[in-house]
Amino acid sequence: MSARVGLTHTAYYLPEKVDDVRSWARRGGQSAACVAQLERAGVHYYHDAAGESVASMATKAIDAMIRSSRLAPDTLDCMVYTHTLQGSVAPPPMSLPRILCDTFGFVHAEAFSFAQQHCASALGALRVIRAMFVARPTLRRVLLVGADAMPVASERLMDGAGLMSDGACAALIERDAPVNRLLAVRTHASGLAWQGALGHEDSRLAAQYFLSARQLITTVARDAGLEPSTLQRILPHHLDLPAWHRVISSLGISRERLCTENFSRIAHVSVSDPIINLTDCTALLPGRPFLLFAHGVGGFSAAVLLLR
Repeated sequence: MSARVGLTHTAYYLPEKVDDVRSWARRGGQSAACVAQLERAGVHYYHDAAGESVASMATKAIDAMIRSSRLAPDTLDCMVYTHTLQGSVAPPPMSLPRILCDTFGFVHAEAFSFAQQHCASALGALRVIRAMFVARPTLRRVLLVGADAMPVASERLMDGAGLMSDGACAALIERDAPVNRLLAVRTHASGLAWQGALGHEDSRLAAQYFLSARQLITTVARDAGLEPSTLQRILPHHLDLPAWHRVISSLGISRERLCTENFSRIAHVSVSDPIINLTDCTALLPGRPFLLFAHGVGGFSAAVLLLR
């Protein structure tokens, strides 16, 4: 049994404060080699919440989505909140999903969080949301929200593959959607990549990430009866641009089909990267498939195939 659902409206919020990689490195005592590696990875600027809370950022992303979609708050059936950092929640016993529902008057909406897939959590949540639409024929609208803010400047570094930026996203998923219909979704997890704080960096992990990304893209395309070469665009997470070039080259996809504009402009906005790219990408052609991809620390990945 399937349900015809899609991401009908998306929006995002980025804090006003913008900083550059070289200034960040200078303040934190990072080496010139570190800066060069980050710039090779595609990073030049990032957004800093500067003390703004994740609740505030999520609120602004939802508000932007409501204004663009004209969503009537009392018609929302469910809200799913996702995040990467453990601190991107309301302090117990409060519930950030419930706070957001109360703020916007989502009086009929169930609300819960989906995490622990790290930066792949938002796309991973789409697998759960799709199952909800299949199991509940009366379900009409679900709001997917993601937000993160890194409070420690030195912790923004993502092993040389990128720099973590702050921000939030919101996506409205509806039944009988006319655009961005969900064709297939796949997730991948490997415990080999999670050694905890005491683990040592293993050069084999880079190869594992490459192979798992390539395999996941191939598998999710074939789930929909397609080959990766038919994808009109790939909207990725903003980490390690050279690795992305290798992945798509191995799939027989030209570099022009990889959405790269936001790597330099905003860096890696945790769970929000794919939704930000979907919001910004104006080159998508109706009736043709495209792919969202996210990878999280610890070997978590998710790929979502959509039909424009």
